Amino acid sequence: MMHPYRCVICGETSLVSAAPERCPFCGSDRKNLLPAAEWIGYGEVEMCEKSYRACEIALGLELDNYAFYKCSAAKAENQVTQAIFERLMEQELEHAEVFAEAMGIPFHELETDRCSESDFINMKKSNKHEVRAIKFYTKVANEAPEPRIKQIFSVIAEVEQEHLIVTNMYLPR
Repeated sequence: MMHPYRCVICGETSLVSAAPERCPFCGSDRKNLLPAAEWIGYGEVEMCEKSYRACEIALGLELDNYAFYKCSAAKAENQVTQAIFERLMEQELEHAEVFAEAMGIPFHELETDRCSESDFINMKKSNKHEVRAIKFYTKVANEAPEPRIKQIFSVIAEVEQEHLIVTNMYLPR
């Protein structure tokens, strides 16, 4: 029997028989998936100027990563790397939506075409994108005074770490 579960990070709903291991939309861990009746929508978060600025930077990083993965998926050399880049692209866009919602602003997809024709080069560049995000998000999670901002940055840093693991698996040694 299908049941609705909602993610406390992105707010998306999954109709499943049991909570999945990860949110299929933003990639957060199962602990962030609740039965829909227990979910609370946070919307715009009241935050200090420093946290707002961190969210602006994060929004830019996520939109940049989204555009990179969109380009990489379009130029992928095979179905496996295309599927990986597409999933990463979708999760980065979901993360951008989370930051925009916390800030109380709309966002627009960033369209750029800045990737290689080589999956190997794009995987290497992907690692740089993810490491940059992980370092920044971990720092903000440790410094932000608002519990919701700490939660968002902490969880998304964990998801970006998973992205790094996935892309490392597909880099030739």
